[in-house]
Amino acid sequence: MRGTPVLTPRGVPLIRAAPQASALTHESSTLARVAFIVTTCHEFEGIKVLSSILKKHGHHADCFLHSEEKDFYKAVLDWQPDVVGIYATTGQEAWPYEYIRRWKKQLKHLKVVMGGPHPSHDLEPLSHTDVVDATVKGEAEYAVIDLVEAWAAGRSIDDIPNVGVLIDGKPYQNPIRPVVQDLDSLPFPDVDVFYKYPFLRAKRVMQVHVSRGCQNSCTYCSVGLMKKDWVSGRRGEKFNRQKSVDYVCEEMNDILARYPDFRMVNFGDAALNMTRGWIEEFAEKWPKRVGLPFACNININYLKESDIIALKKAGCVSVQFGLESGSEKVRLEVYKKGYTDDIVYTIPKLLRKHKITYRTNNIMGSPAETLEDMFETARVNKRIKPNGCTVLIYRPFRSTVLGQQDFQLGRVDEQKDIGPSIQNDSMMKRADVREVVNLQKLFNLAVYMPGGETLVRQLIRLPRNPAFDFTLLSFLWYQHAVVSGYGMLDDFKLGLKNVGQIFGKSGPQTRRSFIETIDTGGEASI
Repeated sequence: MRGTPVLTPRGVPLIRAAPQASALTHESSTLARVAFIVTTCHEFEGIKVLSSILKKHGHHADCFLHSEEKDFYKAVLDWQPDVVGIYATTGQEAWPYEYIRRWKKQLKHLKVVMGGPHPSHDLEPLSHTDVVDATVKGEAEYAVIDLVEAWAAGRSIDDIPNVGVLIDGKPYQNPIRPVVQDLDSLPFPDVDVFYKYPFLRAKRVMQVHVSRGCQNSCTYCSVGLMKKDWVSGRRGEKFNRQKSVDYVCEEMNDILARYPDFRMVNFGDAALNMTRGWIEEFAEKWPKRVGLPFACNININYLKESDIIALKKAGCVSVQFGLESGSEKVRLEVYKKGYTDDIVYTIPKLLRKHKITYRTNNIMGSPAETLEDMFETARVNKRIKPNGCTVLIYRPFRSTVLGQQDFQLGRVDEQKDIGPSIQNDSMMKRADVREVVNLQKLFNLAVYMPGGETLVRQLIRLPRNPAFDFTLLSFLWYQHAVVSGYGMLDDFKLGLKNVGQIFGKSGPQTRRSFIETIDTGGEASI
């Protein structure tokens, strides 16, 4: 059961929650200063929650965005952190290493911990002993508390659940503790660490998460392996969890009381319709207690017309769902998405009936598909008439079932450095890789332009060029900013802020393409 709101020293309402059994229940005698660092100008839910947990236990926490600091190195150094926390996805884990080496020369006591998808499946960062002191696997709320308090007290961190360490020079991953079952037991996410930046608090769309997990176990996503690794199977233990509707409404009103200029909410969860009956309760309470329009992701395999009616009643203006492939066989047998052509063609008709715009997510270039299969994906999109298509290039992650198969079978060009992007290039060994990458850029032409498929079949044979990138950018920008209601100016500014970031291939001086900087409304939260 969630407790009553209390005021922090800053006057920010938080929820006083009963501590997890595995967490420390006493006030630390030595307070730690924890600085989270982020390369992308975007709100990260995990960092918000970690900051609120640390502050609840008496520590100090803040977040520093590379794009928003005039002198990023000096801003972090002047804050004098005891611990630096890095959120890392595969391909961009090394971006802050040079900064950290410089900070460690000035701050002899500084410790560094890396969390996120990459270190949850690969302990390679621990080999950089002059940079990374520990990693965290899985959900990190109470692992971080245990870790920073052990460092502050000078205790060993070798046995802390979830923590990865070097023991006798070899990487070792400690077992992980049970995931937090009751999300209402956590304090409200600390949005202040992001909204201290004028640009993020001035955007018209607020980024929010109300759940953890996903109903599906798609083979191209890490969720399938996470379910096996993170949940023990004990009675009552769940991987998919959702905040109560009452908690969500209180959280929103807490934010809006201090940041009243937001005009819309984007729920970045894998699917808002994760728990049966939740949408119906949400439709009754959200309009009365919050009242902001919103966009969200949905899982069409678990969506009924009554859910769509409830979404509309609640104020939903736009949804996004994963089509991924136009081939039913690929979706069912390879990707394990679980939904048939009947669902793919039925749900869009119901969304149009109830006047909710919708966009699809699509994947190009997996080993399961031929080029002709990918054109079928374009044709299916043309038939179901989405208001927009997000098209990503398949990337084989070692944290996924399909990715592990790709590496084992030698399908991956491991010498090809494409950085973290799933918008730019492919590292698969395919004879048609140029055509695949070009099709991803020109996909929307095949869907929306009369006679587009015929034209695109000719264009994909040409060498890659900036005009193809611009085509993808233009469609993505319009669909996201206009169709989903995020605002063209906000998205354009966001792209400009991120375009010069150090982010991408192994060399720290490479830069992201502008197309990779557009905020697509989602987040790598799983």
